[in-house]
Amino acid sequence: MYKVIDLIEDKRVTVETTLNEWAAKGYEPFQVIRRATYSWRLIFRRVDGARDGN
Repeated sequence: MYKVIDLIEDKRVTVETTLNEWAAKGYEPFQVIRRATYSWRLIFRRVDGARDGN
């Protein structure tokens, strides 16, 4: 399963913190796309064996 996150960076939200947050939820980065200054599209792939938080 994949998750797509559109991210606008600011002082509190960065690509690195978002990657770490989703890694803790059992996702690995599949693709990271810079769309414009401070704007990113992050695509994550579910890691096999990871528990679903739902």
